[in-house]
Amino acid sequence: MKCKLEKLEIPAEQPFKNCKLDREKYAEVLKTIITTYDKGFVLAINGKWGTGKTTFVEMWKTYLELNEFKTLYFNAWGNDFISDPLVGLLGELKEISLSTKTTTTFTSILTRLGKITIKAGPSILKAMLKGKVGEEALNIISDFIEEGSAMLSKEIDNYENQKKELKFFQNELEKYVNEICDKKPLIFIIDELDRCNPHYAVKTLERIKHLFNIPNIVFVLSIDKEQLSNSIRGYYGSDLIDADEYLKRFIDIEYILPAPNIVQFCNYLYDYYGFNSYEKARDSRDGLKESFLVIANILFMYKKLSLRQIEKIFTHIRLSLNMYNYNQIIYSDLVCLLTYLRICEPDSYDKISYKSYSIQELIDQIETIIPKQIFNVELNASYSPNRYFYFTLALLLRCYVCSYQNSDNNDKLLTRTSSQSKLEINFNVKIINKELLAEALEWVFNNNKMIPLSYFTNKIDLLENFMIVNTVE
Repeated sequence: MKCKLEKLEIPAEQPFKNCKLDREKYAEVLKTIITTYDKGFVLAINGKWGTGKTTFVEMWKTYLELNEFKTLYFNAWGNDFISDPLVGLLGELKEISLSTKTTTTFTSILTRLGKITIKAGPSILKAMLKGKVGEEALNIISDFIEEGSAMLSKEIDNYENQKKELKFFQNELEKYVNEICDKKPLIFIIDELDRCNPHYAVKTLERIKHLFNIPNIVFVLSIDKEQLSNSIRGYYGSDLIDADEYLKRFIDIEYILPAPNIVQFCNYLYDYYGFNSYEKARDSRDGLKESFLVIANILFMYKKLSLRQIEKIFTHIRLSLNMYNYNQIIYSDLVCLLTYLRICEPDSYDKISYKSYSIQELIDQIETIIPKQIFNVELNASYSPNRYFYFTLALLLRCYVCSYQNSDNNDKLLTRTSSQSKLEINFNVKIINKELLAEALEWVFNNNKMIPLSYFTNKIDLLENFMIVNTVE
């Protein structure tokens, strides 16, 4: 049984062959950006945590290499145990020098860099000390002050030398990159910068800005800009820092990676985790896959969940399904909804699980935590994905009022009108369409064997005996 996604293989000749999110088109867009400008710059690929940025930039790196670009990849988070990011950046650059047999040139660069000592020297001024320590104490330390003045003078001289050496270093680096890249820019991808400790993240940005600012290097920062902004505020110890303005000093072009295709990803996970092995044996209803995926898609899409969150939900559902015997009935769309609530709305889930709500309170809470768009249905439409949610909600309500002692509690939910022509719900709704919900409840009463909610929640909570079932991989 698979319990998590494995790292995707990235074929050298078809980098996006195994991409499940249809992102190859963005690779071409980004390649156009880096070839449009002939000067060095910093490109930020911005996307939320868990949206597949790392997989994308790894595929894009291979794509660029296929197009004869020299590329480097540096995982900042994986290397933030190093005191200075400069060590890691140069370490990646060294790898190219080895593969291109340009170690002599690279050594020259290191020699120049070694002469740059970016540090502040002591500065001791008599005027600052006189008022603080008094004349007598000042006389005692006068020799030290003079020594400090001499050191300050030396530091000023060092400053001028450092400026010259920095220019020499950048000139050597530019020549080196031109030598190994054959008129194309060197693409230096830095990933996971937003996950680093704040000091390391800021230091990395500063090193890029001050040392590597040359015409033929394009730095690509794969980041969650919001999280990186939090790191900057953490580094300076103030929420008043305008982190967005701060980042503008370092980032020249920002590209927002479009949101992934949730439908494609859910379909992939459905097949990847072998949900089809449960379809016929455990859910007698027609269209299991369709109903399950419709519920998953609309929930995850409207709630704007990350790929990592979606994967977590699928994994949990897959584990809970292994607790059902083959002769047991499951309602997989209901399991999907309940698992979503458990992971994304845990407080509400606990109250639902323990039946702490009245029916009216449950409805009020559902209308609060479920995205409002899901309840919008065109009544005359021949097909509406959102209509599926009404039937899943009806299942939830029916199982909620059901118990092992008494499964006939329909009267808590529906009442037939005096004309006997239709059923009406016994609670108030604000957003939910009451006619659609009444229709769904009636259908559920007539077509589904009702089971207490605990039958599902105990397995979702992993409270029952866990059993590994051989699945079709």
